[in-house]
Amino acid sequence: MRIRIEDRVLEFIRELPEKDRRVIVDHIERLSDHPNATGNIKKLHTRKPRWRMHISMKYTLIYFVDSDTVWIDKIMTIEQAHKKYGKI
Repeated sequence: MRIRIEDRVLEFIRELPEKDRRVIVDHIERLSDHPNATGNIKKLHTRKPRWRMHISMKYTLIYFVDSDTVWIDKIMTIEQAHKKYGKI
């Protein structure tokens, strides 16, 4: 599977400390092999099927799968995600 990452997600990741960037990139790379079965992943009940991945209990990544591409369109801290979406 291919991975596509929104520009605002890339910008968020670039602003993080190096260790956090490495951990996030590692999780993103695993999505290309198994987008629905790696790490702390949960399917969200939205109009368009989306998935949520917690990374190191610090960050939440939101993505969807479209044919052979994983589209990463949001990333935030877990605290921000809980405030925005309620307890996911």
